[in-house]
Parts: sequence; C-alpha cells; structure tokens
Amino acid sequence: MDRFAAMLALLSMLVALVLVVLALFAIMPIVTSCLFALLYILYMFIANEDNGVHHAQEFENRFWTVFIMLFSTVIIFLNESPFAFGLWSPSFGFLAVLASGYAMHAWDRYVHRQEMSRDHGMLNPLRRGGSAMASLNRLQDLATGMAGGSGGMKVEDQLKRVNLALADIDQVFIPSTFNNYFNRCNVISRERDIISIFEEAEPRTLNYLISHVKLGLIFYKVKDHRDTYGGQSRTELIELLAVNRVSVLTVLSKVLVLSALQMLKLSANARAEYWARNIILRTYQDDLSELKSFMDSKGDYFSMNRLVFDDIRQPTIMHDILTHIKKQSDVQRAHMRMKTKKSKLRATKAWRKVLSDVDDTLTSSGGSYPAGIDKRFTKKVVYPG
Repeated sequence: MDRFAAMLALLSMLVALVLVVLALFAIMPIVTSCLFALLYILYMFIANEDNGVHHAQEFENRFWTVFIMLFSTVIIFLNESPFAFGLWSPSFGFLAVLASGYAMHAWDRYVHRQEMSRDHGMLNPLRRGGSAMASLNRLQDLATGMAGGSGGMKVEDQLKRVNLALADIDQVFIPSTFNNYFNRCNVISRERDIISIFEEAEPRTLNYLISHVKLGLIFYKVKDHRDTYGGQSRTELIELLAVNRVSVLTVLSKVLVLSALQMLKLSANARAEYWARNIILRTYQDDLSELKSFMDSKGDYFSMNRLVFDDIRQPTIMHDILTHIKKQSDVQRAHMRMKTKKSKLRATKAWRKVLSDVDDTLTSSGGSYPAGIDKRFTKKVVYPG
C-alpha cells in the first residue's frame, strides 16, 4: 500500500467515524456525552505519564476499577442505553456494577502479577552471558545441601520459606488492601520472615535467593504500612538489599534488584531513586560494564537507558550516575593504555554492541508503508549477503 492509498483509507475512516458519532448523539445524546467524557478521562490518564496516578501500580489499579464502574453505570442505568436493565432491577444493576469493577480489579492485578513474576524468564537471555552463567553455576552448589545462615538451614529450605511467605501475602482473589486489614497480623509476620531470611543469609546464599525468587513480586507485595505497628516493610527490605548488603551482591543480583525496582516503579517510593543510585555507584569498572550490558540484555524494555533517563527524575541523581560511569570508563581506558593484567582480562570479553534497524535494513519491507519503501524484494525477505 503506497502513501496516497494509506492517506485515503485513513480519511475515509475518519469520515465514517464522524458520521457514527453524529448518529449516536442523535439517538442517545446523554449516553454518548457520558461515554465521550469517560474517553477524555482515559486519554488524560494515558497521555499524562507524570501524573501522580501513575506513581504506583496500586493507584493505576484503583483508576481502572473506578473507570469500569463508571462505564458500567452509564450502560446499565441510563434509560437511553439499550442495556439499561438497572432501571427495572436496581439491585441487580448495582450488583452488576460491583461485579464489573471487581472483575477489572482482579484482571489488572493478574496482569501486573504476571509482569512482576518475570524474573525467572528474564534470566534466560542473561544465561547466555559468560559472567552471568559462571555466577549462576557457582551458586547452584548451594541447592545441593549447603547451609547458608538462618540457623544452618539449607538454601532450598530458605527458598521454600520465602515462597510460602509470599503465597500467604499474595492472595489471588482478595485485594491487598482488604488482606492487609483483615489478615493484618499474619501479613506482617510473613513480611518479617522474608526480611529476616534475606538479612541473615550468607553472601552466596543471598545471591542464590535473589536469582531464584520472584523479586519483583516480593517488592510489590511487601508493603509499607501506615501505622507504626506494621512498620515500613517494603522500605526495610529494599534498603537491606540496595544499601546494607549491596557489597556482597554479584553483578547479576544487582541487575535483578534494579529490574525489580523498575517493575515496581521508582516513583512508588521516595527513596527508590537513591537505592538505584547506590547500587550503580557501588559497582566499578568491568563490573559496571557488565551491569550495563545485562540491563540491556534482559529481553524487556527495562533497560539501562530507561532507568537513567526516564525512571530517575531527579537531575542530581542522574548527574551522579553519569559522572560515575564516565569516571569508571576513564579508569578502564587507563588500564588499556598501561596494558595491565586487568586490561588483558578485558580483551578476552566481547564488549562491542551491534545495533541494527530491521525494515529495509535486515529484511525488506516490500514497500509496505510506513515500515519502508523498498519494493525490490517481497515483504520479510532477508537481504542477500
């Protein structure tokens, strides 16, 4: 399809859409006005990423729940709606509105839970890296019977304890707000169990646990409670990993902690940007190069570039990170010029990154607009040579 045909098709669709909107306003003006108001609210929600409603996933979940309840109220209770069964049965209509809101709430929680549980799949592309693979291989012997803190408990038992505690906190069909209120003592006890396991674990055990638990989901489900009794469990847990014990973390573990912070959203906690800064500033020279490479090799959009230039919003923290990266690169270049032992070790690793476009570069677009303009080959054909 060439450019003229594409523009003509787009114009035809816009004209048809205008006619449909005018017809809806003529048939049911109140319902249509309400729907357009909801669409405007949805547009403002999507377009304003810096708004406070995007600062935490819990806020977004509440937005979607309320939005669907308002939408279902318009459909069920306005007399112009063809589905206004709430007029002849208000109780049934009210239950339908509540059911739609809960369904949206549960679906959004399920989707986000799946997103936060991607740590194990994220390790697959990292396993191709030599250093990451070596780190994982060194940690595997822990699972065969080594004790790692927590009273001599085997690492597999500690991993099981963490997963069981997480399962008690993460109730699939019960919202976290209700679970934290009605099951408060049990939730706080399980949060303390998770924190104590990470706190008491020996260094190799700690790295093994970080690489085998659903760290993003743990950061999300362990909450900062508003009262003094519950405590700031999430802050305490992340502070433990990103500050207190960061010196014993491997490069891979640091990458997993940073990725979990990104999945949680750095804006969800006032100290999150400082935690990310501390992890990066406590990583040096070749380890920092590996950290940057691993961050860009996870197979998702939580890259190093996104972390530094999008997720981190305080200019001073961004400046500190970029200054540290430049300083460490200067040290690496000095080693290369002086031909030290460390420079010889660096020469054995592949540091070059290959970046390439796809359409009309690696494969032909077949002239399909807007992907490309090359019509010499059919679509998706790999260029010869």
